[in-house]
Amino acid sequence: MKDKSKQIWYLYKTNKKQLVIDCFNILSRFYVHLGHKSEAVLVNDLNNIFVEDLITRYSTMELEEVRYAIYKGIKDNDPPIFVNVPTWNKFIRDYKSSEQLRRQKNQIEEFSIHKKRLEYMGKQLQNREVKKIGK
Repeated sequence: MKDKSKQIWYLYKTNKKQLVIDCFNILSRFYVHLGHKSEAVLVNDLNNIFVEDLITRYSTMELEEVRYAIYKGIKDNDPPIFVNVPTWNKFIRDYKSSEQLRRQKNQIEEFSIHKKRLEYMGKQLQNREVKKIGK
């Protein structure tokens, strides 16, 4: 079961300002992944639309799921890809439909696998011995 405190509607209700900042970071990374140069005014305007879309259409998703859906969409689709409303909505819809299909087939959801992989890698890195090279 999902942690409701991580869902977009809860973040909007409790700390809208932080949600807007987090969404701005997601869009900025979107530009970076595509290798596009972003203008602050454009990203800010798109961010307002992005936040509104997340609140009205994807409010039960976690913000990390949205980040993952966009990253997966970039990796799975052929260029040209542009940062705009239809693109992020397509990426999120594709992600949601693939996760729903996995649930229907009683398969582990891809995002859950991704989270577990990150946790495992983090634990492995914490136990590593760090050696300093040089002075």
